[in-house]
Amino acid sequence: MRMMCPHCKQNAYTRHSGQLTTTSRETIFYCRNYECGHVFSAVTEINRTISPSATPDPTVVLPMSSHIKRALLQQQLQSMPSADYQPRHGGFVTGDLFAAMPAAG
Repeated sequence: MRMMCPHCKQNAYTRHSGQLTTTSRETIFYCRNYECGHVFSAVTEINRTISPSATPDPTVVLPMSSHIKRALLQQQLQSMPSADYQPRHGGFVTGDLFAAMPAAG
């Protein structure tokens, strides 16, 4: 992995890299410009899932990109079988949890 030196804007190369957590890694870079000689640290972090894993680890918690949520929901809805359920009591409506209670009549 390469980065630009923030001072002289020349290429900086990896000197050392180590895993910090399951989703982050620290990398030590050195500037290839011998007149600059800057050595610096950068942390790379995994911040979201773009394509879900085929073998997910349940201990890794990463937010999914919004396009994945929509695609997964669409896939789930298309693969669900329909039920022959008919409600027994017509007229029951689930109200808003935070709305005022209707007057008893």
